Amino acid sequence: MAWEKFEMRWRRPRPRPIQVVALAGSVLAAGTVLMMFNRMSGFMGRTRAEPQLIATVDLRLGNTLLAADRGEAQARADIEAGLLQLQTFAPAEPQTRAEAAKTRQWKQRFGVTRLHKTEARTPVAEAYADGYNRVMLAEIERRHGRSALDELLHGQDRATTGEPRS
Repeated sequence: MAWEKFEMRWRRPRPRPIQVVALAGSVLAAGTVLMMFNRMSGFMGRTRAEPQLIATVDLRLGNTLLAADRGEAQARADIEAGLLQLQTFAPAEPQTRAEAAKTRQWKQRFGVTRLHKTEARTPVAEAYADGYNRVMLAEIERRHGRSALDELLHGQDRATTGEPRS
């Protein structure tokens, strides 16, 4: 009899069907939650993080079109101030007597000075000078006529390239 009492105490009762369904449902729910967390691991920081953007890049710095626009705007401002200038890149050698005489003649006859740019000749600097000169040449032609502009341009080409006038 003691043996029967002892045996009954350690014997497990058989689970009811509702308990089996509850156990299966909880295991299924736990598995679903774990799969969802596994899929969201990118949000949780488990994957390799993408590099952070450290600085911004200003694309306007090397843009030749914007440099030409800035040159045109500066030329308009100089015209408003009463200046007529043409921008050229300074040659490596000093100005000759003929070039100096031509520059004085431009200043006396047309009021035009030549501004020598000493900075490096880059595409952006060239675009700025081209935009500036485009507006200035149009203003010189408006004030002094086409013949004066042709004389200035022909003289400028001779002074900068050393070609004889034809």
